[in-house]
Amino acid sequence: MQPCNPETLNLKPETLNQIDALIFDMDGVLVDVSRSYRAAIIRTVDIFFSQGMRLPAADDTPLLTPADVSLLKNAGGFNNDWDLTTAFIAYFLDLLPPLSVSTLPLHRRIATLMAYLQIVSRGKPPLTMDELRSRKNIAALAKKVSQTGGGLSALQKTLAGNNQHLVFGRGNLKKENLIQRIFQEVYLGETLFTEIYDEPPTVVHHPGVIRHEKPLVRPETLAALAKKMPLGIATGRPRAEAEYTLTRLGIDRHFQAMLTHDEISAAGARGKPDPWSLRETAERLYPAPTHPAYIGDTPDDIRAAKAAGFTAIGVLATATDPNALRAQFESLGADAVLENPNELRVTKDQ
Repeated sequence: MQPCNPETLNLKPETLNQIDALIFDMDGVLVDVSRSYRAAIIRTVDIFFSQGMRLPAADDTPLLTPADVSLLKNAGGFNNDWDLTTAFIAYFLDLLPPLSVSTLPLHRRIATLMAYLQIVSRGKPPLTMDELRSRKNIAALAKKVSQTGGGLSALQKTLAGNNQHLVFGRGNLKKENLIQRIFQEVYLGETLFTEIYDEPPTVVHHPGVIRHEKPLVRPETLAALAKKMPLGIATGRPRAEAEYTLTRLGIDRHFQAMLTHDEISAAGARGKPDPWSLRETAERLYPAPTHPAYIGDTPDDIRAAKAAGFTAIGVLATATDPNALRAQFESLGADAVLENPNELRVTKDQ
């Protein structure tokens, strides 16, 4: 069996002939999330500072651009979009002059934390949204974070330490994780948030950006691939969100197995670039593969695939800077780089 077209994938024939399973990242590979998850990051940061801290603005221009989001995500260690959002908020808080209040709220509730942010910046706001936007340098931040090892821990090493007591990015979203709470309300919207978390939203009362998600892979492409080999998904999404979108787009039936944020957390494992979720997904496929390939859209996806011993395939479909991302993929040893995931093809059995 030859799973994929060698001219399309630019793989060595011996590598091509060995592939016996395909495992997909979800966001940016199966699903276009440029107007959902990426938009939720941008909107959550704006809500934190405009509604939370009440920083004035001349207009509704957001603090971040999609290119900003891609820059920091591709610095590494930010497979989890909640972590990435927390990183941006920590960064912008660090750009503000030091703000202090004698006591933190005794009872951590989302509404209480929003009120607390307003108290901190009561009176003359420390900066306007426009001034905060003009002070940012996400390219320099991403470079420092990448050089320091990636992720939230690396980001903290790059900051001066201003106002980090105001981040509120840890814990349960029903009580104290303000950033995750805003993000989920923006992403899911009022109705779906209530269904999943069994309580009404606090900050957002409109439809979620999840409704903007569109498929990147055509159903016929997946159907053809699934006839030749088992297909799986290894994603950092919560399971409920992954299942909702796969079902809504009508592509869930093509996959034998899926590993999500829920299983990673339950196992006490780490997300990508750690290879655990990729290997665990492969173990749940039948027949059990010996040479699976993993298809992702970020440098951490390629790192995870190489660490797992899989064939590593990068996708540029939603990249804000395709040339730069291609260069990153190649520097990490990607076995192939696709402009679009629909370039995946199977040939007839010989």
